[in-house]
Amino acid sequence: MSKQKSVIGEFLLTVLFLLFITWIFFVFVSYITLYHSASQIEQPDQQEYLRVHLYGSSSSPDGNTISASFSVVDAAGNEIAAIERSWSGNYLSVDFAQASFKDKFFIFPLRIYGKERIMQTNKDRKGGTDLEKYYDDNRQCLLSGYGSSLYERQELYKISRFATKKLLIVPSFGHITTYSVDLSECRNDVYYSIQVLSDGKIIVKEI
Repeated sequence: MSKQKSVIGEFLLTVLFLLFITWIFFVFVSYITLYHSASQIEQPDQQEYLRVHLYGSSSSPDGNTISASFSVVDAAGNEIAAIERSWSGNYLSVDFAQASFKDKFFIFPLRIYGKERIMQTNKDRKGGTDLEKYYDDNRQCLLSGYGSSLYERQELYKISRFATKKLLIVPSFGHITTYSVDLSECRNDVYYSIQVLSDGKIIVKEI
């Protein structure tokens, strides 16, 4: 009986070892692919990512909500998706994910979420709207615009999936940074543009 347990134990260890080796190989190939994709894409000097229009806030026995519309914008300045709804909370914020490879960085809108206080920790966040699904479609990242080639959109898609952590089993190894953009100072019924400058700084600009 003990011999049988020993054989089973050795078999399980062998399976786990093979799974580990397969995972290492997959991660290695994934990073080779990501670095190659980054080398194939030109980084824009400045790019607009979102347009924002706040409608206002309201309160009810169920809690406070704030309403707004967001447009996802490609590199050519074209709106590729629109989101109009209410979020729980008194203020809105937008998270962006940045993937960095050598001297290049690529930024992607991550999520819109409401918060009760201006200064609020990640643990206090409730829900939110995932933005990746609005610009990643048919294995292409539409943020580069239709002026880009199909090949460029497909390569940017690979980086986008990594930056937005859709490749769950591929660790970031410090290549992904998340930024939160606070919209508490934005006024109602005014249009704003969220842009990324050449140095990676994210700004909110009235338009």
